[in-house]
Amino acid sequence: MPDSPAQIALLVVELALLFSGAGLLLWLLGEPRRRQRWLSHQPLPHWPVTVPEFLFAGLLVFAGGFLGQTLVQTLAGARIAGATDRTGLELFVYGAAFHLGILGGCALFPVLRRRLYSDYGSQPAPFRPGPTLPWTDITRYAAGTVLVALPVLTVLSLGWTGLLRAAGLPDEPQDLIGIFSATQSPVIIAGMLLVACGLAPLSEELIFRAGLYRYLRQRLGRTPALLVSGVCFGALHGNWAGFLPLAVLGMILALAYEATGSIRVAIVAHSLFNLNTVLIVLSGLPQASP
Repeated sequence: MPDSPAQIALLVVELALLFSGAGLLLWLLGEPRRRQRWLSHQPLPHWPVTVPEFLFAGLLVFAGGFLGQTLVQTLAGARIAGATDRTGLELFVYGAAFHLGILGGCALFPVLRRRLYSDYGSQPAPFRPGPTLPWTDITRYAAGTVLVALPVLTVLSLGWTGLLRAAGLPDEPQDLIGIFSATQSPVIIAGMLLVACGLAPLSEELIFRAGLYRYLRQRLGRTPALLVSGVCFGALHGNWAGFLPLAVLGMILALAYEATGSIRVAIVAHSLFNLNTVLIVLSGLPQASP
């Protein structure tokens, strides 16, 4: 059981978040107008790309991540391998390089697309941005999304873990959770926080919600887009224990993106969710709880 004041305080906060999220979820689903607002089909900003352009964008994005990580590993791999907190430093440096490479690929795609069209004397269809929400609304919607997601994912995680154990499949959490717990350097922990709560939510939301979900949404409809983008998001993390909860989290973030039309809401919600998870891990609460 939790024994330190910090762990007890965090446990109280987490329980308050869970009950608040459950209450908010019941409130949202309990009245038809509110339910219609958040669960009905909403038009997303159109993304006028062809199938070859979409595949090229995917190739460019993941090539950027791979090249960024490979470059840093080539230049600094030997030094990082000899560091005291080697595993944490690898997660920070290689993770930052990977996500920055992805963001570089995202930025490069529209430039190369315009250049390709200009070579043939034409212009590509312009991207139409979504609504510009004030940051107060973005923060409010993002916090509400996380509150709703927490009780849903908590119940789902318990059931999913039981199924994995019954099937004889591994139910250990992601390696990075153990890395956060074992890292001692405050500087490296700050760097890992930057990756987990800044770079990763930004790059992953651009790929899975603004990219994959929006592309499939306008071609196949919402349900296939939710399932495919959610499953891909869960599978990318490469962990049995987190697969289904993360897939459902991806679907919740996609619904928030569609309901608000702003990818910033999904990015901030993703960041807040990761921050909450990291704080729980750093507190030692999972090890202190039965």
